Amino acid sequence: VQCDVQGQSFLTVLDAGSGKQIWRKDREEEPGWSTPTVAKSANRYQIVCNGWKHMGGYDWATGEELWRVVPGGDIPVPTPVIAHGLAYLTNAHGRAAPILAIDLDAEGEVSFAKGADSHMRWGQVRGGNYMQTPLVVGDLAYFCRDNGVLTCMDARSGEKHYSERLGTGKTGFTASGVAANGKLYFPSEVGDVFVVREGRELEVLGEVSVGEECMASPALSEGSLYFRTKGHLLAISDTTGNR
Repeated sequence: VQCDVQGQSFLTVLDAGSGKQIWRKDREEEPGWSTPTVAKSANRYQIVCNGWKHMGGYDWATGEELWRVVPGGDIPVPTPVIAHGLAYLTNAHGRAAPILAIDLDAEGEVSFAKGADSHMRWGQVRGGNYMQTPLVVGDLAYFCRDNGVLTCMDARSGEKHYSERLGTGKTGFTASGVAANGKLYFPSEVGDVFVVREGRELEVLGEVSVGEECMASPALSEGSLYFRTKGHLLAISDTTGNR
């Protein structure tokens, strides 16, 4: 549980069966909305946390801080994503809007400066997401900003393949996108869902409306796509049985 609040912020691990606290680590942090991610590398398990004053990794067994990056954007929301032995972190509220790919075996202070630290596989200080958790699908990483600009980057090198807007720019994007069967699904706040083909070039396959405001991230399960809108829960699937 990551609890970043106005005073006495902390990260804690609890026994799921009893609720007993296994360890608790104080964090010098301001309020945020991000969910932590558990990551396994060749050498260790760790908990990766987004944050404003610092993003970082904590030892799973003890709570010891393993590495940190400062600063991030204030009021961080996106959840860290793990792929290719890297932790992908982003936020974009306030002056900073970083996108970072950090080696899971990082130690100590990890620098923003390009080439200054081998643990920073790649990174940039602008262009990050405010609300949405990014997607890493295969060798590609996708970042959809709240203004609908979708950026596709090489997940290992950070090379940018495209950065283009979904829709007209007249609506915001709060829900995180999801991926399935070679397609990406990005709902806008007004309920327009943009279906994008995975790949290094932007190809919008279609645009479908779910009929009302959509702020929650879609869910995927057993061939169905679920949307929670302002007043309804929708399940969409291929009735022919093709998944």
